[in-house]
Amino acid sequence: MKKFNLLILGIVGVVSLIACTPINTDSSISGDDSISDNSDSSSEDPNGPLKNVDDLISRSNAQEHLSYLAGSEIGGRASGSADNLLACQYVADEFQQLGLTPYSEETGYFQPYQQEYTRIFSEYFSFEVTNTAKTATEKYRYAYDFSFFYANFSSFGIVYSPRAFDDQAELVSFSNTSVNYADKIVLVENITLTILGDLYNDGAKGAIVRDGSDPYPTLEYGQGDMFNNSNFLLLYSSGQSYSRLTSNIATGLNKVDASYEIDNASKTVNNVVGFLDVGATSSIIVSAHIDHLGRFDVEDDGYYAGALDNASGIAGMLELARIYSENVDRLLKNVIFIAYNGEEAGLYGSFHYSRNMVGEKADTRASFNLDMIGGGSNDYKLEIIGNYGGLTSSINNKCQEYGIENYIIAENQPNSDHYWLGALRIVSVSFVHFDDRYYHTPNDTEDKINYDIFVNQLAMIASLMLSSYNK
Repeated sequence: MKKFNLLILGIVGVVSLIACTPINTDSSISGDDSISDNSDSSSEDPNGPLKNVDDLISRSNAQEHLSYLAGSEIGGRASGSADNLLACQYVADEFQQLGLTPYSEETGYFQPYQQEYTRIFSEYFSFEVTNTAKTATEKYRYAYDFSFFYANFSSFGIVYSPRAFDDQAELVSFSNTSVNYADKIVLVENITLTILGDLYNDGAKGAIVRDGSDPYPTLEYGQGDMFNNSNFLLLYSSGQSYSRLTSNIATGLNKVDASYEIDNASKTVNNVVGFLDVGATSSIIVSAHIDHLGRFDVEDDGYYAGALDNASGIAGMLELARIYSENVDRLLKNVIFIAYNGEEAGLYGSFHYSRNMVGEKADTRASFNLDMIGGGSNDYKLEIIGNYGGLTSSINNKCQEYGIENYIIAENQPNSDHYWLGALRIVSVSFVHFDDRYYHTPNDTEDKINYDIFVNQLAMIASLMLSSYNK
């Protein structure tokens, strides 16, 4: 799941677009207008078309998938990494075991494409503060204390961290724009375009901006290569680390020595595609993105587990693949299962698939994308986002049927892998349980998953899919 953050001139803090997406109840949104918008909740004929999977979901199967995908063996599944390839092979092996047809004879279940790949490891990053006499030193670490800066300023454009930095400077706290901050690295609690522009013009060497997340700063990726060639240091700091830096200044530890270098290259990355052929003339898609943010500390086995984002979605997709393949005689549509890659770096995998689809575009009736299911609390909304065609009332009915009260239905926007198919006027919907307490931090681990919520959300999504299209 990609969260788009805007730092807007004159507004303090970070505005998350996903949090203010309007609820759209207009069923005239572009899509397949022939879709019947109803929810058949009648008792199911055991020999008729499959209508729900309520009694068929195996919690233990899903948990086994999720545990492996969020585990240290494939630490973080960053696109272009060997760990990501292991995760892709895991999904391909599951597809093969279920008897799904591979994407092609040449590449098997893999659908390869080229993608920009940014490596960010802690061994590339050094940040120390000392006193003038250099008798006391405190070290800070990438991902534990800092993450890289990525913000879109209204009427100005995107501001990135530099690709490389190596310099020393005095650390000071920002007070007001009348102070000259030449040759300083400045702690800024609430950044605005005016402040950033003044720091640039003063000749400051950088700014460290307080991020509200604790203990780890939230990591955000841009479109592949998220860095520029400036020499102005820009970092987000976690709340705890920002407080430590402020205390350092008060005790005289205010000399910064910082350096890092980012490695960026083009890599071959794979979507994983399996086809459940029931002999129908049309298909539906079940998808989830397999990539996350990777490793950041090889020595200490530091990695972004990405349990909710999005080992949960892959686990749900694999469980539906198992159920559907075991009930193939009760399916009236072919099903294409896709583990997309490159979502975190900019929806690369789903874009590639949308230009290289299985079969003809017209043969795909709808796509259901799982991106974060089973968050830790129902206090967080289930966000249903995309081009949902005539499904609005069915979505509302199914949420009511499964006791899901805290949800929104939002228009198509490029924050998950539903987007590119939706832009082609295919019904394409993402389901996102956006429990953002650990979003894009190393604390997004399996113990934060609520499997009761996971199973219920997966059952609702499957019921919506089957009642709407398996006929």
